[in-house]
Amino acid sequence: MKKIIDCHTHLQTKQLIEEYYKDCKGFAIVMKALDSLIGNGDDIYEEISHFDNIFLCECVDAFSKTSIEDQLKTIEQHLQQYKIVGIKIYLGYQPIFADDKKLFTVYDFAEKHNLSIVFHCGMLVETLQKKTKFNYSSCLPIAKIAKKYPKVNFIVSHFDYPNLQDCLKVITENKNVFTDISGQYENYDNKPYEDLKNLYLEELTCALKNFNKQDILTKVMFGTDYFGKGSGFDEVETYVSTLDAMFGKKNKKLYLYENCLHAYPKIKEYINKK
Repeated sequence: MKKIIDCHTHLQTKQLIEEYYKDCKGFAIVMKALDSLIGNGDDIYEEISHFDNIFLCECVDAFSKTSIEDQLKTIEQHLQQYKIVGIKIYLGYQPIFADDKKLFTVYDFAEKHNLSIVFHCGMLVETLQKKTKFNYSSCLPIAKIAKKYPKVNFIVSHFDYPNLQDCLKVITENKNVFTDISGQYENYDNKPYEDLKNLYLEELTCALKNFNKQDILTKVMFGTDYFGKGSGFDEVETYVSTLDAMFGKKNKKLYLYENCLHAYPKIKEYINKK
């Protein structure tokens, strides 16, 4: 298996998986979606269970009629069967901050089972923004819980775009916080990806002026948010080339593979079995 991990995908069906792997190699982490976002999120179990190069990041619905405790009991039953490596919390899509005490049970559970916690941070899917609350998706409260739970790794998805400096501050000041660049190229307008990449690189370069790039190098992961051709989230290579341009091809093994193993330590158990 090629040493590359796409740390943030939405390969919800076998069709999407087959489509993705026509051009891609390596491992992928699939984010389970809230039922309120895509319908029956539980369908994903059957769809991905037969693929040994795909891992699952579960999710917790903070406002479900089913208590968080009961949701965690169900997740606990499926840990090995579905190669669960983390739990995602959809900040912004749900009106809750990362440091809400309601979520502490989730962080306790993650610590017990060596799971990582993934947060949606930053901008929201264009078509859903009217139904969501952007201010809840800030990464800044993550700094508080990262200190409270030093044995748990936390991932700021999407570099908390457009709040790049906030993200950089949180990941550099907390050794157990990581980020990815997934979802940056939301492209419903079919703009040239090279133009989008150049604009993003300008913003990243500007944000990094106040930070040591070496401190960031071990904290940033390759991720795409892939959700199928024509979905607006169907690019892969642009994310790789963005990281190449920002951090240098000589460091590929870090941002394409090794950083993810550190951010999601549970993955090692499954890769080592192969």
